[in-house]
Amino acid sequence: MKKLLSLLLILCLLISMVGCGTGTQETDMEQPTQQPVKDQPSEAFQPGEEAKPTEETLPAEEVKKDGEEQKGNLIPGGSFDESNSMWGIYTESGGSASYAVKDGQMEVVIERTGRVKHAVQIYCDGFKVFQNAVYKMAFDIKSTIDRTIEWRIQLNGGDYHAYAGEGSLPVTTEMQHFEFTFTMKEPTDLAPRFCFNLGFHEPDGELPAHTVYIDNVELIILDDSSAVIPDTNIQEGPAININQVGYRPNDKKIAIFRDSSKDTKFDVIDVNTGKTVFTGNITGSTESKSAGEIVAYGDFSSVTEPGRYKIAAENSGESYEFVIGEDVYGDIFTDIVKMFYMMRCGSDLGEEYAGDFAHKACHTRKATIYGTNDTKDVSGGWHDAGDYGRYVVPGAKAAADLLLAYEDFSQVFTDNVGIPESGNGIPDVLDEVRYELEWMLKMQDEKTGGVYHKVTGLNFDGTVMPDESSDELFILPISNCATGDFAAVMAIAARVYDQYDAAFSKKCLAAAKRALAYMESHENNGGFKNPGDVLTGEYPDTTDTDEYFWALCELYKTTGDPAYSRKLSSMDINMIYNGLGWESVGLYGYYAYLTSESQDAGLANKISDSFNKYISYIESYAKKDGYFSMVGDVYPWGSNMKLANSGMAILMANRINGKDTDLAKKQLDYLLGANPTSYCFVTGYGTLSPENTHHRPSMVLNKTMRGMLVGGANSNLEDPYARNVLAGLPPAKCYADNSQSYSCNEITIYWNSPLVYLMAGILTGK
Repeated sequence: MKKLLSLLLILCLLISMVGCGTGTQETDMEQPTQQPVKDQPSEAFQPGEEAKPTEETLPAEEVKKDGEEQKGNLIPGGSFDESNSMWGIYTESGGSASYAVKDGQMEVVIERTGRVKHAVQIYCDGFKVFQNAVYKMAFDIKSTIDRTIEWRIQLNGGDYHAYAGEGSLPVTTEMQHFEFTFTMKEPTDLAPRFCFNLGFHEPDGELPAHTVYIDNVELIILDDSSAVIPDTNIQEGPAININQVGYRPNDKKIAIFRDSSKDTKFDVIDVNTGKTVFTGNITGSTESKSAGEIVAYGDFSSVTEPGRYKIAAENSGESYEFVIGEDVYGDIFTDIVKMFYMMRCGSDLGEEYAGDFAHKACHTRKATIYGTNDTKDVSGGWHDAGDYGRYVVPGAKAAADLLLAYEDFSQVFTDNVGIPESGNGIPDVLDEVRYELEWMLKMQDEKTGGVYHKVTGLNFDGTVMPDESSDELFILPISNCATGDFAAVMAIAARVYDQYDAAFSKKCLAAAKRALAYMESHENNGGFKNPGDVLTGEYPDTTDTDEYFWALCELYKTTGDPAYSRKLSSMDINMIYNGLGWESVGLYGYYAYLTSESQDAGLANKISDSFNKYISYIESYAKKDGYFSMVGDVYPWGSNMKLANSGMAILMANRINGKDTDLAKKQLDYLLGANPTSYCFVTGYGTLSPENTHHRPSMVLNKTMRGMLVGGANSNLEDPYARNVLAGLPPAKCYADNSQSYSCNEITIYWNSPLVYLMAGILTGK
């Protein structure tokens, strides 16, 4: 069962993707079936595209610091005396190959060269190239047949263009030594990629199976006298951190001081007048292990006059500026909701609504049901993340969060967000969720009621705008986890939309019941695994017990049918996987049952006990952390989702049993700047905000879309840029604002969605 393993023992898997000059490659993550200890508040994460690595994280001592020890070979493991985790293989477009280190050489067994040069690619990460430095690239290579290859040192992201390389290099059956000299003329790259493209080359045509041998790969710096060597020490932000978006007049307002020993007093300064409006005491001395700091606090809740302010102390300096005002969250709330419109697939995004991010309808052609010749219209829905895949499992979480936010806090949602449906008399959040639900209904199999797991290409799209994507689309097989999530969210939709569109409500309820029936007749069809030629996000949850539980709870809350309650009573509540993630969804079920009109006392007590244990874990983790973060000492991929989910859970607890919501507000403050990195993690807001997100439209336009919550700190260092730049930092500071750092700086719909719920609850004063 999923609850048997500790979050701290996760082994993460990477299918490393290699870039090419055409910009068609990306790294995907094969996500772990993460299994936390019973009742521990942890979720597994499926960022939209890039995945957990198979190789162990590169130890900090193996990472060369800029300006240090640039003599000798810069390519990790280039002599192949032993295997090195910085080397890997990537295949696509019909390429098929495997590699191993044998007898002091890299041996690449190529079955098929595929259709493009990079269809078979051997690559290496873990080095840096500095602007204006002169390098020598050298290697030995041979093949069991005469053929052509390509070598490149390239940008490991964006358009994957080459800094240096040879595109048509003849290789024979005799081992040859090659040397090349080049000057790095572009800006310093702290995480480039070296690769051999061993796929299809025009001079060769189609080749039979063969083996390529590689040895003595060296990158030597010949002249660094003019090299641009940046300081890669991640610079800390201010010594005083606050919510950079601001506070409402009656909010509790706490400034966090990085060093508890520096000051005893602080001032609140009116930025417009330069006058001190409040002087307070700095109190406390709390260790924050995840940040490597001992912090203190300054309470300035008594400052309520609207205006623009900053915090100052004699030795700690100044904080970033912030606003106090009644409508301080108005713009950011609109943008985090509108983000879902900006992620729409299958329809025109007009300039009047999307601005620079406008584009024509994308991914409108019919998709092929994988393994068949059948096609089906599955247009619509939201792009999942930084890529253009559409996945039922995380889409259901996102839709559920938004529907529950409306159901619990309807008063904060308006009909003027700025989408095509604005002004139609229906709150825009419901118009937006319906766009996703209509797509999900298309993903239900008409014959069986089961729900297809996802629709994507075989590989990730290149760095292009959505309407420029041309890859063939495939509908991947039905999974019980997708089916259970679908049933649950359709049951929520049935009750939420009933007052606006009774016919649509009935359609959703009927679809939910059909999906549940499919689950009950397919008990051994739990999770999903990508077929061998599919490299897009997997969302591979292997246990569907919690999805089934959630579906039963939502159907019971919507219908009141005692048949669902009887089925719930037969389940072992202690074996339900707790959480609000895409994999662990038990908490959604707990909340649905505990807010139902009629409850069985015995069942309600069991569910309430599990729910309260989850909340207690959140509280215990947060109280141990100087920044009130419940993440713990290991920051996983999507750590900001954990923070938003925790705030959401606290608000749910308040609605059930009147739980104090101060901790929920602290999670929001953390996400908006009161954290060890000093970043406001929502794009477009705060003084220090992510500007280089791993989000294709933003990368194409060189302009980051507003209102997106990035993944945040990731102490597992799960992309080459993070490994090269962040090694050795405390867990909560392992964040890089760089589009190459997909494990820190990607965005997803299901990271924004709990933030919508959290902020909606805060706005209502709950």
